[in-house]
Amino acid sequence: MARHGAGVDSSLHPTRTRRSQIVQPPSSGTLPRPSLLGPLSNPTYRGIWIATLFSNFGVWIQSVAAAWAMTSIAPTVDFVAWVQAATSLPPLFFTILGGVLADRVDQRLVFLVAQSIVLAVALLLSGLQFFGLITPWILLALTFALDSGSALRYPAYQTTIGEILPREMIPSALVLSSIGWNIARATGPALGGIIIAVWGVPAAFALNALLNTYIIFVLVRWRRRAKIVKPKRTGSIAAEVRSGFAYVASAPAIRAAMFRCFTFTLFASALWSLLPLVAKNLVGGGPSTYGVMLGALGVGALVGAGVIGWMRHNLGLRRLFAVATACFCLATAVLAIATSLWVIVPLLALGGLGWMVAMSTFNVVVQMASHETFKGRAISVYYVALFGGLALGSWIWGHVAEQIDVRAGLGAAAFGLAVSLLLYRRPSRMDLHFAVPADAD
Repeated sequence: MARHGAGVDSSLHPTRTRRSQIVQPPSSGTLPRPSLLGPLSNPTYRGIWIATLFSNFGVWIQSVAAAWAMTSIAPTVDFVAWVQAATSLPPLFFTILGGVLADRVDQRLVFLVAQSIVLAVALLLSGLQFFGLITPWILLALTFALDSGSALRYPAYQTTIGEILPREMIPSALVLSSIGWNIARATGPALGGIIIAVWGVPAAFALNALLNTYIIFVLVRWRRRAKIVKPKRTGSIAAEVRSGFAYVASAPAIRAAMFRCFTFTLFASALWSLLPLVAKNLVGGGPSTYGVMLGALGVGALVGAGVIGWMRHNLGLRRLFAVATACFCLATAVLAIATSLWVIVPLLALGGLGWMVAMSTFNVVVQMASHETFKGRAISVYYVALFGGLALGSWIWGHVAEQIDVRAGLGAAAFGLAVSLLLYRRPSRMDLHFAVPADAD
C-alpha cells in the first residue's frame, strides 16, 4: 500500500490510499482495457485530438528543419545534438509552472497562451531563416523559446483530458494522444524532408506556424457546460511548487515511474540526438533520408499503439517495460554498427514500438496514481524527469560524439539501456502498488 514519506506535511496530502482502493487487475501490474476508440465519441476531446494532431505535424516538421539547418551552419558536430537539448531543456524550467497553473486556473487559458507562444516563435524562425539571419546560437535560442511554449501546455493538455473524459477512458485517451503524435512522427519527418528539399527550411518553419493555428481556433470555440471550479489558492507559486514535489515524493508509484522514465530517456536520448548525424555522415543521405529514419520510428510506434493493450493485459508493467527497453536498446545498438538503410529502418521501427509502449505507460501510471488536487503538478514533475533525462543525455552523447565519434556514443548508450534492464528484475511499487487515490475524507 502507498505510504506518505516521512517528514512531509500531511496537509499537503488531503487523501490516503485505502486497501479497498488498490486496483485489482486481471494479473499483477496490469491495467484495465477499455475500448481504444471510446474517447473519440466525445466531441470536445475529438476536436482537441484532431487539432493536436495538426500541431504534432508542425512539431515534427519543425524538428527536421531545425536539425537539418544546424547541420549546415554548425561549427562543430555537438551543436547538432544541442538542438535536441534545446528541445528537452524547457520542460525543466516551464513545465512545473504549467503544472501549478493547470491546478489553479482554467486549463484552456494556459493552453491558449502557450500555443500563442509557439505560433509567434515559429513565424519568427521562418522570417529569420528566409532572410539569412539565422545563426547556430539564434537557432538554439528560438528552439528553446518555441519548446518553452510547448512545455507550458503539457500539464494543461493532460489535465484537460481528465476533465473531459471519465476516469476509465483516460488510459485509452493517453494512447490515442500517443497515436496522434506518432501518426505525425510517421509522416511528418518525411513531409518535412520533402518541403526542405523543394522549398527550403524557411517554408518548413512557416508550415509549422500554419499547423499551429487550428488548435487555437478549437480552444477559443470550446464552451464548457459548467463553470470550472479550482481549489482555492493557498500560497505563493513557489509554495505550490514545493507542495507538488512533496506530494510526488510521498507517492511510491509515481516516484518509481519517474526514476525509471529518467533512466530510460537518459540513454534513449542518444538515438534521437545523434540520428541527424547518422543520416548525413554515416549513411550518406540527405534530409529525406533523415525523414525516412524518423518515419520508421513513427511507424513502429503506431504498431506499438496497436499492441499496447494486449501487452499491458498479458505481460504486466514490469515485463512490459523490460520488453520496451530491450527493443529500443537493440535499435540503438544496430544504429551504432550498421550502414545500410535496409538494416537500420526495420530496427528503428522496433525501437519506435519500444519507445511508444514505454512512454505511454509511464504517463498512464502517473495520471492514474495522482490525486486530482495535485494532478497538474504531478504530471509536470514527471515531465521534468522525462525531459531532464533527454536533455542531460543529449549533452552527454553529443560530447562523446565530438570527443570520440558518433558510433561510440550510440554504443555506450545501448550498453546503458541493457544495464537498465536490471531495474525490472523484481516487482516495484509502480506495479505492485498501482493505486487509485482516495477521495478526501
